[in-house]
Amino acid sequence: MEFSANIANLGKYNAGVLAAAWLSFPATTEQVQSVLREIGVDGLRYEEVIILEYSTGVKGLAGKLGEFVPIDELNYLASRIAELTPEETAKFTAAFSHGEYGDNMQDLINLTYNLDCYDFLPDVRTEEEYGRWLVDHRQEFRLPEKAKLYFDYESYGGDTCINEGGDFSELGYIFNNRTAFQAVYDGLHVPEKYKVFRYPLQAKVRPVRSGRGRDSPSRKRP
Repeated sequence: MEFSANIANLGKYNAGVLAAAWLSFPATTEQVQSVLREIGVDGLRYEEVIILEYSTGVKGLAGKLGEFVPIDELNYLASRIAELTPEETAKFTAAFSHGEYGDNMQDLINLTYNLDCYDFLPDVRTEEEYGRWLVDHRQEFRLPEKAKLYFDYESYGGDTCINEGGDFSELGYIFNNRTAFQAVYDGLHVPEKYKVFRYPLQAKVRPVRSGRGRDSPSRKRP
């Protein structure tokens, strides 16, 4: 699953100089340091970055991500998404588009842990299709075969959708089934295994001493 960000040196960006490079996630510390080195973020003169653009294989996700999201949080989210099956990824996409949990990184990360809070029907995209699915699967009542020819599936599906607070989209139908949502991530402490941000190592410069050094030519005694 593609997940990358175009990262720029904030100090240079504010000065009108574009120093940017793409970083793919999940990333390693070495990959992060390589990009920081490329854009001149050294932790001394330049310390901050800005995200200019995102590219993800999850439809609509880039629009949920901000300019100043910490690299470690991006790596956390990308790593969680990479662990999802294709079916779970589709459910995740429909869930954050539903709007209850998707306004910030804490919500998005926690949503990856709470997909069981939603019922998702990828093959149901209209009120009529949902009405037929309800009659065939929930079986809250039984319709005689002749009655099925006249039953208003669209109204039944639409009314149920309103009562459930659900959403139809090209991804399918989704609604919150009221299972308790667990806040795994507190929005502050990224687990150690997802932390990858570290400034590039600085070259150690040996201080120059006054007077004769080890490499100075020997002085001859008079």
